[in-house]
Parts: sequence; C-alpha cells; structure tokens
Amino acid sequence: MYHTGPYDRTVDVVVLGFGDAGAVAAITAHDAGAEVLVIEKQQARDHRPNSRYAAGFFLVPTDVERAIKYLTALYAVNDETVDPELIRTWATETAANPAWLDSHGCGYAETGILGEHHTVPGHDAITVYKAKPGPRPLGYTGCPMHGFLRHLVAERGIEVQYGTAARWLLTDERGAVTGVQTEHERIGVRRGVVLAVGGYEASKQLKTQYLPVGPVHFYGTEHNTGDGITMAVEVGAELWHMNVWPGHFVARFPGSGYSGGTAIDLWGSGRFGPAEDSHPPGSIFVDGSARRFLPEPGPQHAAHLELLGMNATRLSHPRVPTWWIFDQARFDAATLVPTYSGPAGPIGDFTWSPDNTAELRRGWILSADSAAELALRCELDPLALEATIDRYNDHCADGVDADFGRDPATLTPLHGPRYFAVPLWPGGSHTLGGPRRDAASRVASVRGGFVENLYAAGELGSLHGLLYPAGGGSIAECLAFGRIAGRNAAANMIVGG
Repeated sequence: MYHTGPYDRTVDVVVLGFGDAGAVAAITAHDAGAEVLVIEKQQARDHRPNSRYAAGFFLVPTDVERAIKYLTALYAVNDETVDPELIRTWATETAANPAWLDSHGCGYAETGILGEHHTVPGHDAITVYKAKPGPRPLGYTGCPMHGFLRHLVAERGIEVQYGTAARWLLTDERGAVTGVQTEHERIGVRRGVVLAVGGYEASKQLKTQYLPVGPVHFYGTEHNTGDGITMAVEVGAELWHMNVWPGHFVARFPGSGYSGGTAIDLWGSGRFGPAEDSHPPGSIFVDGSARRFLPEPGPQHAAHLELLGMNATRLSHPRVPTWWIFDQARFDAATLVPTYSGPAGPIGDFTWSPDNTAELRRGWILSADSAAELALRCELDPLALEATIDRYNDHCADGVDADFGRDPATLTPLHGPRYFAVPLWPGGSHTLGGPRRDAASRVASVRGGFVENLYAAGELGSLHGLLYPAGGGSIAECLAFGRIAGRNAAANMIVGG
C-alpha cells in the first residue's frame, strides 16, 4: 500500500511472525545493533506457530559440495530455474547451524538419519540432528528448538507485539517497502521488513487454488492463513513453489476440536521407520479399489505424490482417501498417532488414549471381525480387500513383496482376530509456496529485480521444491535464512537517524 503520511512509530527492523525463522531473524538483527520489533497475530497465552508443533529435527550438510549436488538434483525434477547461488548459500548456512547453536548454548544430538532420497547421489552428505530440551519460557510445551529460540528473544528484551495482525506492507512511490500497517498502527522502518509469517496450511481458498489434489490437511497451526502471500503479492512479489509441499498420509478426526490433520505412526515405533531390532506389526494401504499401490509407507516426504493420479472419466482421485488397514497386533502395539510432537503431542490440541480404545469408541477407527466386514464399513469391495490381504500375506510368507518391493523386514502378515481401518488424506507439516527469495533473503519482484527493503525467511517462499531433502529441512532453513534475513535487513540502512 502506497503511504506518504507520518508513522505512529518507527524502528529499524520489523519482523512479521514469531516462529523459528522470525525468532532467529529478530535475534540476528538485534545482535547486529538494530532496534527490532516482532509482530505476531496470535495471542501470547496461546501462541502456536508451526515451529512449536515440530519434533526439533534439523538437517546438517556434512559435505557442502555433495550436499549442493543433492539439493540441485531434487530441485531440477520439476524446476529448471535452479539458482546455484541460493543452493550454495543453503548448504553453507545450514552446515553452520550447529556452530550457531553452540554459540548460544543449545544442545543437540545426531540421529544417524541421512538424506531421504537414497537413489539421488549425495544423499549421504546430509545428516539429521535433534535439538535437546534447554532453557524455555515458563510453562512452555512443544518443540525444544522453538522454546530455546523464544528464550533467546526474551533474554535480549526484544519487543514482541502479540495479538496484532499485520494488514499491509507500506511502500513509497517507487514501490520500496517503508513500513507496516497493522490493525492498530502504522509502523515505519529505517532498515527493512522480514516476512516470516508461515504458509497457507489453514487457507481453504489457497489450498484449493494451488495444490494439485484435495482436500489436504496439515498437522500444524490453524493460524497460517496465507497472510504473507497476500501482503507480498500486493507489493509485487514473485511467487514460487505454490503447488508443492513435503507430504505425508495423514489422518483427520472431526470432533477432536482440531481442524487439521495428524501424522500416523504406521509401525508403533514412535518414528517414521520401524524400531531397530524389532519386527513391526502388519499394515497396508489400499485405494478405493481395495488394492495396494505403493511399498508402505512410501517416501517420507513424497508419499503424497502417489495420490495425484486422477480418474479422468469419473473426475475423481481414487486414492483419496487411502485406507490404512491393520489387525489387532498393530492396534495393541502403541498409539496410532505420534504423541511426542504434532497436535496430539505436548502442545495438546487434542489428547489420544494410550491404548487407542477411546478413539475406537468415538468411531475414529473402524473395526470388524473379518476383512470382508471391514470392507463394507469402508465402502470397499469385500472380495477385493480379501484378495489384497491374501496376496500381501503370500508376499510375507515368501519374504519378498513381488508387487512393490516393500522392505522385507516390515512384511508382517495380517491375521486378525479383528481388523481395523483409518481413512488417510494427503497432508503434511507445512506448505512451501510464497514470495521467491534469493541467497540474501531478498524478495524477488514480478517486474524484475527485488522488492526493496523486503526480506523473507522460513516456510513462506521456502527454497525447497518438489522433493524435500530430509526430515528437519524446514527448521534448518528457518535457522539459516532467519540469520541471513536478519543480518541483511539490519545492514540495509534506508532512513537516516
């Protein structure tokens, strides 16, 4: 919005959004000598950004050059406009994350997890770390990384204006950003604005407009309504990565009090893969024809791509929903959803019983004494589901999944005595789309060049494309580009005084 009048107040740097990226940008700009104001639309008493729902994983390149080749290969799958400088900056800055955390006193541990696309050269140049619990605000629950970053912000006395929604970015006659209009006041900036307000997981309109299948349900904050996209578009920002996201199969439980999706724990291991030195209970995924269609569970952050196939005659997506089919052994093994993170975790959007029985009584889990009876409850063909289970059990007996090549260590047959089903939907942790950024976190303009004095960090306009490199990619990016945006905004003196 073009603005020529006075401001109610002026600061050096305004950071919009108080997730991990916004926190790191604020810390970095403050430590560079800038007066920083953080604006957060959520109330302080119930502040739940996506960063708080995370488990605290962050990836770290162990070989920068090979990590560059790895991400470039993932990028080029559907995007020929690879930005080599941006990718190199990603590799070098995410490799520096442990040192930055060390300097601020945040503990972490290596997990031994590598880049997840094992067929792509360089995947083993990525490893995944996990933040350890550390200092955090009184009463805080959720991801230890976000708790620690909030502690650093509070320690510095950086002003955080909660319960305040940003409405527009204010510009001069050239289109350069000069401030922010909130619902309460006009705030001018001497140096710049950092957009770190998250994505559009809670915007039905934007999801319908941009995502290639639906409905899509995300397991994070219900406050990410695409505000940053609206503000960026209004000042001429170029958008990218609007139609991709790091996706999973998720469950959704109407009546839980939480409108988003929830990740599932396929193996009962408390992690994406089965626990080491254990034989997991049996599970399969079937589509609307009651047939398997992938080696369960599929790629960790790309399994949703298997759901895109459309029946052009019926104008339907036969794999939406997908049905998770399992027997008594899986039901008894552990909770069906993670309780260490996400909406059923410490943040407490809803609770999940330790033995799954409360959810069974509520009808969130379907059950029956036979596969045929279960099929009827799911509105599937009973003979087809029985045939699918019989064929899967034959593969288990042979020790080889002749249809899809599933890991032999996970081939456990389904034998009842009861059978269970949960409908699954495309979903995940966050969207990627938003204003395109460069290696300096500057926001690109649709007219060429950049929107002056505007920076972006975090999942809003994430650099990740079709294929996500590994679990912890988002937090790593928030730390790296939060620092870049914060230091460049602080160094960008546009108004004297």
